[in-house]
Amino acid sequence: RLTSGLTKLNEAEGSVEVLSKDAEVKKKELTKKQAQADEALEEIQKSMEKMSDQKKEVNKAKHKISKESTEMANKKGEIEKRLSGIQPILDAAKEAVNCIKSENLIEIRALKMPPDPIRDVLEGVLCVMGIYDTSWISMKRFLGQRGVKDRILSFDAKDINNEIRDSVKSLIESKPNSFKPEVIKRSSVAAAPLAQWVTANIEYATVLETVGPLQAELEKLE
Repeated sequence: RLTSGLTKLNEAEGSVEVLSKDAEVKKKELTKKQAQADEALEEIQKSMEKMSDQKKEVNKAKHKISKESTEMANKKGEIEKRLSGIQPILDAAKEAVNCIKSENLIEIRALKMPPDPIRDVLEGVLCVMGIYDTSWISMKRFLGQRGVKDRILSFDAKDINNEIRDSVKSLIESKPNSFKPEVIKRSSVAAAPLAQWVTANIEYATVLETVGPLQAELEKLE
């Protein structure tokens, strides 16, 4: 009976040792899994924080784009408003030039020496179009070109540089009567629409100068 009791004690001791080792292994596994869980939770938190930061950046970018879009719309509106005021004047001047009859231009060319108002107007026309030779011979040559009216009508006021604009503006200011419809019309039926065209183009070029800074800012935003 004593031997049997000792055997059972030994067996119990062995079982306890096995259970103890097994518990230690499971404890280590649990600790490892807990560490992995903590690490995974930390990664999730970092990802959430990153997503939150990205959301803030996206909202910030959206706000910036919205603000720039509003600025662009305002600047475009201001440019269009300023140009729309002068565009009808330029269109009317072109229409007047389009109505000039060929025989009226021939009459001007036939003059041995034109009156000062006609000469002033033709000087303005040539200068606007970038022709710096404003002698009477050059004027006659210009008027004698085939399709001279089409050339005038197709001219783009945006091609007028600052030097030309200021030069022709000075001409108009120094010879105001030559560019008044009621005055120039008495000298030449054909010169009157040309005077109107010169004045309209210079006014348009002046407006373009004022909207230049706005257009530059608009290009930066675009």
